[in-house]
Amino acid sequence: MKVAAIVAAAGKGERMKAKTHKAFVGLGKDPILSHTLRALEASNTIGEVIIVVHQSDLPKARLLVKKGKFGKVKDIVAGGKRRMDSVKNGLDALSEDADFVIVHDGCRPFVDNKMINSVIDAADTFGAAITALPVKPTIKQVERGNFVAATLDRSTLVEVQTPQAFRKDILLRAYDRAFNAVTGEPEEATDDAVLVERMGIKVKVVDGSADNIKITTPEDLKHAKALAGVK
Repeated sequence: MKVAAIVAAAGKGERMKAKTHKAFVGLGKDPILSHTLRALEASNTIGEVIIVVHQSDLPKARLLVKKGKFGKVKDIVAGGKRRMDSVKNGLDALSEDADFVIVHDGCRPFVDNKMINSVIDAADTFGAAITALPVKPTIKQVERGNFVAATLDRSTLVEVQTPQAFRKDILLRAYDRAFNAVTGEPEEATDDAVLVERMGIKVKVVDGSADNIKITTPEDLKHAKALAGVK
């Protein structure tokens, strides 16, 4: 089977408070995105990579790929207004013969082969799969006025991560459905799995990792530097 990866790296990252978009913020000597691509390049199952970046970052991304010698990168495309628009642009750039698609956040540089293979194997069996962690804190649902409406059963809750993996035909159908809604406006989605869920397809959950952090804030970057052993 042929597995393609879409790397979503088009976010501006305003919470990072950096002078550059967050995928290009330094993590040691290299940008965060380079670390993420290096992990995907090392995968024994991923055959091609599509990178989605902000329109203004296209030249920077091309230089990064050339410098890093990331041979699996097939294309670098511009993102859209929202994450789902960016992933849609990535889907449009996929090779026709791809069987499975992994969608991964460009700012999750600590993904590893174990997670990648686990989520692909689950998608091979069930059609769609996500990586996630059990929720540890007590979670309460809050209503208007900041009053507690309910205390949720944390044994049924997970914190969703990427990579998320799908049979390509399933993900394409999910996006086609979302972008051809009756209203003419795409359905909102905070991740790719929710679009698949809305088609009535069950999404398998596999173990993520506490180290598989998404770098969003300066505090996350400090944590990432500690994990990477860099200053």
